[in-house]
Amino acid sequence: MKVKILTLVLLFAGVTLFAQDDWKTLKKDDYAINYPKDWVSSDKKPQPNMQFLLLSEEKSQRDDLFRENINLITENLGGRDLTLQAYTKLSIDQIIAQIPSAKIISHESAKVEGREAAAIVWSADFGNSMILKFKQIILIYNDKGYVLTFSSSEAEYDSYVQIGSRILNSFKLAK
Repeated sequence: MKVKILTLVLLFAGVTLFAQDDWKTLKKDDYAINYPKDWVSSDKKPQPNMQFLLLSEEKSQRDDLFRENINLITENLGGRDLTLQAYTKLSIDQIIAQIPSAKIISHESAKVEGREAAAIVWSADFGNSMILKFKQIILIYNDKGYVLTFSSSEAEYDSYVQIGSRILNSFKLAK
């Protein structure tokens, strides 16, 4: 009996682990990123420098009317010889200038494939009871600035930040 139970537990664990790794990959010339199969990659780019938009499953907006997402904004730095610290400061200053209700929650060092990066978490009140929270990874590579952003309603941030972080951490630059 113990062998049967152990076999069932191992089988269940194996199926669960396999199911968690059933992800899609968005691959472009400069990068690749993995995301869950129930998320979708959208061709809609609300900003010209947006490279992609990944949207959570539609049911994520049922309670708060916001669909969690991940996007990548790139910027050609045109030989401006910016350090990561200077580029991160510019990014934070831009957030605060464009969104007066923005509050920086944390600002830490991070790594993307061994490269220096910055990780910031911030939130902002967009009115109509819509407070959004963001986790951003900022880095510079080959004279280009990359800002990878996970966006969530503040109400559901804790429910989605783990999967959002896993997606962000899957980001790979082309060598």
